[in-house]
Amino acid sequence: MVRSEAATLDLRGGHPAVDLVNTVAWRGDAHRRTEYLVGYSDLVAWAQHAGILSLGEARALTEGMGPDAGGAARTLHRTRQFREALHRMWTGCGSARDAEKVADAYRSALRARRLVVDQNAASWQESALTTQTPLHRLAVEAVTFLTGGPASRVKRCGDDDCGWLFLDTSHRQNRRWCSTVDCGNRARVRRFYERSRDGTGR
Repeated sequence: MVRSEAATLDLRGGHPAVDLVNTVAWRGDAHRRTEYLVGYSDLVAWAQHAGILSLGEARALTEGMGPDAGGAARTLHRTRQFREALHRMWTGCGSARDAEKVADAYRSALRARRLVVDQNAASWQESALTTQTPLHRLAVEAVTFLTGGPASRVKRCGDDDCGWLFLDTSHRQNRRWCSTVDCGNRARVRRFYERSRDGTGR
């Protein structure tokens, strides 16, 4: 598999769909803003990193990308559109159009599955591994999450430059940072510097 920086991203979101949104870093800083899903191979590498694909599936998709380069490019484009729709929905800027885009991805995922019934249970199974599989699985994860609880559980990092989202599972629902070690510590250092500069620090 091709090495991708997307496969090194911290998974701070607390859910695969939230981590997908975080494949854009530094959303609040135009100079540092970074897109990690540059090519389809990045999407596959990230999906394997995030547990959406197995290593074997990721290898199969990467090796089979050549014959279906057009399909891979379309899936990457749709995944990025899907990601941005989720971001707008979770940051209070979403519209009916965004909700429909997410629903479209979910309906496409269901069309690629079949209901298998045996004597004891029924389950959805994918018909085949295709270039669209990463998006299909993410759409199912996202809609299951969206319909399973309040959107207020997803919060934006208190560092406006960072812009990453996270699932707040704290008891008091008062978590502020995507990472207390990273963004939280940076904010503390900044506050200390400002107090020292103003002569109010201790």
